[in-house]
Amino acid sequence: MESQVWEVKVSGNSPPQQPPQTKHRPRQSPGAACEECRRRKLRCDRKTPQCGVCAATGVVCQFNPSRSERGPKKGNLQQLQQRMTALEERLTLATDNNLVFSDPLLDLCNNVTAANIAKMTSLPTSPGTLSATAASLDLRLPPSPPQPTGTEIPAIMREELDQLYFDRVHMFAPMIHQSRYGSWSLQQPKSEAKEALQYAMWTLAASFSAQVQQLAQSLYDETRRMLDILEVKGREIDTTDIEHLQACLLLAIYEFMHSYDRRSWMRAGYAFRLVQLMRLFELDSPTNGLGSFDWIEVEEKRRTFWVAFCLDRFLSIRNRWPLTLIEHLITTRLPAPEAAFQSGQPVGMEYLPDAISSNGPVLVSPFSELIMIATVCGRALIHHYQALVESNYNSSIRNFHDRHQWIHSTLVQRLDILAGNTSSMAESNDPVILFTRMLGQTTILYLYHTLELSAYDFDTLETASVIEYDEIALMAAQEMVSLAKMLNQLNSFKIHPFTPIPLSLCADFFNAYRDPNTTFYTKLQEIFQALQNIKIVNSLGGKIFDILESSRRQRQGSQSSSTASVARSSIY
Repeated sequence: MESQVWEVKVSGNSPPQQPPQTKHRPRQSPGAACEECRRRKLRCDRKTPQCGVCAATGVVCQFNPSRSERGPKKGNLQQLQQRMTALEERLTLATDNNLVFSDPLLDLCNNVTAANIAKMTSLPTSPGTLSATAASLDLRLPPSPPQPTGTEIPAIMREELDQLYFDRVHMFAPMIHQSRYGSWSLQQPKSEAKEALQYAMWTLAASFSAQVQQLAQSLYDETRRMLDILEVKGREIDTTDIEHLQACLLLAIYEFMHSYDRRSWMRAGYAFRLVQLMRLFELDSPTNGLGSFDWIEVEEKRRTFWVAFCLDRFLSIRNRWPLTLIEHLITTRLPAPEAAFQSGQPVGMEYLPDAISSNGPVLVSPFSELIMIATVCGRALIHHYQALVESNYNSSIRNFHDRHQWIHSTLVQRLDILAGNTSSMAESNDPVILFTRMLGQTTILYLYHTLELSAYDFDTLETASVIEYDEIALMAAQEMVSLAKMLNQLNSFKIHPFTPIPLSLCADFFNAYRDPNTTFYTKLQEIFQALQNIKIVNSLGGKIFDILESSRRQRQGSQSSSTASVARSSIY
């Protein structure tokens, strides 16, 4: 047999000659594959009555000549369109009633066009292929809403979260009676308000622990869902459960810790309005007649009010927002000491004005001391706003000085009493007492800021007052540095969640008034170090640290030729 030899001649740029193409056989024989090869996803040679694969394996070979065509069965598309219409009606009804819910298919039908519906006739529409259908139509389905996690948390984990809450969170918001909570937390079913409160407690507890911190976000999402439902239902009724208010306050604290500033402020504002609707600011008014009521129940309401009162002050001094809960309308007594509250022993406490003007409440407690310092801080805020108004209308300076001296002397008196009572209340590194002392020193700095602004507006203001308060503010800032160093002695999870606020205001003071010839830079670094340590467990500390660090770098680059007066105008 003669063999053919193909010669390729390459000359110049001419391409090589290609060998003649031969006709290829089809990859598969005509016809349908047998059922066994289709099941096993093997290539079938389609030989009848038995294909090669079935003959080799000894399996009965069956061919199905009447196989149905691909695509949806007849009537499926009509059912899908009917379901879309029903979901649209549900959405319209929910919008009218201010209800919000998410349905992937409803979101899908909002984006489906006539062309896409026509295209869907060639796509599988079984329930398990809805996501694939959306993907083929280039539609983006939103993530599924978080499912309730109550059934996913084992009983031992719930006990751990409860213990974490009362060990690490309760000291900052001491408004829940532990024994009574332990009783109703085991009830099934619970009211929606109690369910929301329990999840809010677990959310904060998880955020204060390294072991279960990964649960915090899912618990937070579930708590938000519960509170949204309660808010909608609350519009139709005239009463509000105390657990609903407590859950709102706890979740606002969580959001503030995680730098959800706008969301935290809106939720806190809603909680403050609930306080006013429930008239918790006048619990001990003579017209209420609470003598026949359960003392523990009334004390829980008192403590809930005072937690909201302090939160109002903390948020306002951080963002210069107006106060909501006004001091002059309060006829609710100060909270009883923690031991008396938990044991259920009734204790008669003083009213706020009497306690501040005297040497303090009859029975000393860290929470009461924090309330009184927060009250003076609120007075300093109102004094600052009033001074700005007076400067616009050229009001009398004497009123400003008298008011300023009254607030400052009250604050100094409260700080002296606090220093004397510290040993009797707890150790010097108690987180609530430490935060209270820091808040007091911050209020002194805030008063100095108010005095500085007024000094620029009123030429007749005595410069001696400004110079004297200059030294007072410097001493307060140095005391803040000493208190910041004490934070290193505390467990990071036991530091008060609002500690970054006084630290940030002190850092603003050092940034604006730093003198290169003094140790201000070293003191500023101490504040920065404290904020950096806090941000490990408190996102607010990290956010404030980043803002201050960026501001410090900008100031270093532009302050070489600026004067001290320009620097002073940038404080706070």
